[in-house]
Amino acid sequence: MRILVIDDYLNVEMALRGILDGHTVAGVRDPAALPRMLAYEEPFEAAIVDLRYVQTAATGLTALATLRQLSPGTKTIISTTDEEENRLLYLLAAFQFFEPRALLAKRADAFVTRAVVEAVGRGDPSPSPDADPFRRAAATRPPLLDQLVHNRTELGIWQELARFDKRLQIASAAHVHPRTLDAFTAAKGAAIDVVAAHFPRPVRGTEPSADADTAVSGPAAAHGANLIRVIHFARTHEQFFADAEVAGLLETSWRSR
Repeated sequence: MRILVIDDYLNVEMALRGILDGHTVAGVRDPAALPRMLAYEEPFEAAIVDLRYVQTAATGLTALATLRQLSPGTKTIISTTDEEENRLLYLLAAFQFFEPRALLAKRADAFVTRAVVEAVGRGDPSPSPDADPFRRAAATRPPLLDQLVHNRTELGIWQELARFDKRLQIASAAHVHPRTLDAFTAAKGAAIDVVAAHFPRPVRGTEPSADADTAVSGPAAAHGANLIRVIHFARTHEQFFADAEVAGLLETSWRSR
């Protein structure tokens, strides 16, 4: 079986060559280099796709889109590490828009890694259940990612939440009324609860503390609490909300409704 490894670390490819002894393993360091490689190589039965890359803005979503366009017969496996706390939304997008055959943790031992790759190459179900929560989230109606980002305006609000921490400042930057922002933060607080139900501890780290705009008493207290929580989520996933590849995938999804 011919297996393509798309990962920015050469040592990952070399380790997989040893684990997958008996198969042909080739690699590329950057998703942007995929079109040229695919133009000159024989087809690959399977591809192991890293989710995040250090030296490029391209992500695993870029690689998956390229493979779907130029090598649609290649079965894809997402590879990632549990330590990437901002990987969650990228994984939701990968399984909603591209339906990879498996999710393979980089911590997986050689036996599991080989079993997953060979099963996918044969067209069998992956023996690892790691992808199951993401498939269930993609199958939710509406999909979990759509509950978080429903249209272009909401994407813009998420982007400004990652930049600012004051209610009026965020509303102004996102070109929405403050009451629209309050409704957004209430709805997205509920969506974050749904994320938490699907994925334990989806957000880690210290939440931003309340400031003069958010630390209030009385009826506005709930708005302030929601704002703090949503700001923290926006900052954890800032790269995702600012990603042009993500925006394009979401736009296509919104148009197809």
